[in-house]
Amino acid sequence: MALQKTEAVVLRMHKLGETSKILTLYSKEFGKIKVVAKGSRGLKSRFFGTLEPLNHVSIVYYDKENRDLQLLSQAEIINAHFRIRENLVKYAVGSFFCELIEKSQLSQPNKYLFRSLTQSLTILNDNDGREFIVYLGFMLKFLHLNGFRPHFDKCKKCGGAAFTNRTLFSIVDGSVSCEACNLTNSMSVTVTAETVRYLDQLQHTPLQNMLTLACPSPQSCETLLLSFMQYHIEETRNLKTIAFLKNIVNQNRNQAKNREQL
Repeated sequence: MALQKTEAVVLRMHKLGETSKILTLYSKEFGKIKVVAKGSRGLKSRFFGTLEPLNHVSIVYYDKENRDLQLLSQAEIINAHFRIRENLVKYAVGSFFCELIEKSQLSQPNKYLFRSLTQSLTILNDNDGREFIVYLGFMLKFLHLNGFRPHFDKCKKCGGAAFTNRTLFSIVDGSVSCEACNLTNSMSVTVTAETVRYLDQLQHTPLQNMLTLACPSPQSCETLLLSFMQYHIEETRNLKTIAFLKNIVNQNRNQAKNREQL
């Protein structure tokens, strides 16, 4: 039984018996792992407050070969992302990141995915009113790392970039076609030139710089990326956090309308 030390993000937690927890983690060195934290639910536990979902932690655990569930020995908080928990939209977006990785087939260690996750959670925690940009940016990084990078820079047929408000995006192959070429099919959606240019910029911008980009149409961008991701990655088709996020956004929108009418 080897003793392993690594950084990790807590993706999911559920109770085990009266006093313990089972945790799903995405770790820097070992990818996706599951551990048991014995006695971690008591107020006097050395793990108290450390193992909450979204926490970025440093852990030590006992790794036994050919066993799915490992034993946690130590855990310390690197970043608890407290401000995410204070805002429902932030919390929904952060939970989406975690569910996306938990449900995906990306179980092996991937330093780029781990860095994208920790950076996105930190940016989400530290910046107000920019949640949707972080949400879209992480989705694009996730798609790229899964081998499904969409291409927004030029028309698939003619190679031009003279896009109009009747540009077509193919859900099947992730390409765009200009109005003149009109490569339409049953899995194509119409997008504006502004949306195409924004998504192309966002895809080529490091996560730490993406907040400088103004999103022209958050809802259109979200619909396009979710449709593309769910078409290609089966595990993402029934994510609970997507419905949770949409419900919160709709509630906020309705509350804003009601305030305007007062």
